[in-house]
Amino acid sequence: MARVYGESKIGKNTFVGEDVIIGHPGKAEKNLLFEGRLNDVKGAVIGDDCLIRDSTIIYSQVVIGDKVRTGHFVLIRENTDIGHNTLIGSGTIIDDNCRIGSNVSIQSGVYIPTNTVIEDDVFIGPRVCFTNDKFMGRRDIEMKGAHVGKAARIGANSTILPGLKIGHDSVIGAGAVVTQDVGEYDIVAGVPAKKIGTVSEEERKI
Repeated sequence: MARVYGESKIGKNTFVGEDVIIGHPGKAEKNLLFEGRLNDVKGAVIGDDCLIRDSTIIYSQVVIGDKVRTGHFVLIRENTDIGHNTLIGSGTIIDDNCRIGSNVSIQSGVYIPTNTVIEDDVFIGPRVCFTNDKFMGRRDIEMKGAHVGKAARIGANSTILPGLKIGHDSVIGAGAVVTQDVGEYDIVAGVPAKKIGTVSEEERKI
């Protein structure tokens, strides 16, 4: 049975599977969790015609557009916005304060950390790992995730270092470790990733 907390809103024709949690308290509302006041959380907003599969957890103050689909065991943390018609694959984790556009395809097992921005029409392959802390916990800094431009394509098992800009309609090859900004229409691959080509005009979406 699904659990829906607080002032959460679920749109029409949206399917919610078994063991789903909608409106789980985030960091700013953790006192409500400890005090058992789950009816007082602000809750999440989910649009129309969505498919929220079994064992997905969506935190309070998440806003999800129409026709969004999740796989199983997806986690979406607080203050994250997701556009329309976006796919979020099984086992994916999206941390707090992220912005994800419309028509985005996020395949299974992707990690998207705090303060990451992904624009419309982006493809993210399985097991891609974004990061947001270049000092790995050794300094008190603002966490800064990547900013991925429209229609970029990121191959499976790639790693994207903190704070990078991934240009629109660019391509990152599978298994790449991206340590520098990627220009628009650039094709990069390797460890560390280097430019190996340019997306042809016939294949460009933008």
